[in-house]
Amino acid sequence: MMRWTASTPTDRENGIGEVIDLAVHNIAHWIEVVRSLDAVGIALYAAIFVLATIAFVPASMLTALAGFLYGPIWGTLLISPAGLLSAAVAFALGRSLMRPWVKRRLANSPKSAAVDLAIESGGFRIVFLLRLASIVPFAPLSYGLGASRIVRRDFLLATWIGLLPGTFLYAYLGSLAADVTQIISGEVTTNRSTQVMTWAGLVVALIALLTIARYARKAINQALLQPSSN
Repeated sequence: MMRWTASTPTDRENGIGEVIDLAVHNIAHWIEVVRSLDAVGIALYAAIFVLATIAFVPASMLTALAGFLYGPIWGTLLISPAGLLSAAVAFALGRSLMRPWVKRRLANSPKSAAVDLAIESGGFRIVFLLRLASIVPFAPLSYGLGASRIVRRDFLLATWIGLLPGTFLYAYLGSLAADVTQIISGEVTTNRSTQVMTWAGLVVALIALLTIARYARKAINQALLQPSSN
């Protein structure tokens, strides 16, 4: 007769640890396969980056893996166009699928409509600062801005320029890793230059928040004054 025994917390923790170790081992094996494919591997990694980030896989980890594979310079040159393509696809999906719903919501909320107008008028600066500071995760920001009134050209240009410093930073950190495990666990050794860049990113994040607040406040005030001017 078969008997079932209750698992203890330690058993469950060991089981989770084994699953994580297996996943890391598989990723490490996959990384080596991509590296061995040379130019085909580069194209494959770019395609995987686009599909994975659209599906909300963290772009920072994938960028670090590109740096681990190809170094900081070539990793940046690989991820920069791939990231722009991923952002463009997510933006298009947000505009086609989410914008109609957003427009219905805005019709009943003048203040929200004013914020939407603020994003349109200050679009390039707002997107540039958001991308530079990485306040909002990569894919959700692309989907969300697709649902806004921002001009597509401003979104793409600001995204491309704003992502470059962060792309290089994560690719550089990935190039410092001794193995894939360090990247996945976030245990890559940093130096003084990366710490300075991190603090600079926090300053940019604050500037971005203040800029967005200023544009939104101005647009809301204009929207509230508009009825009295008619």
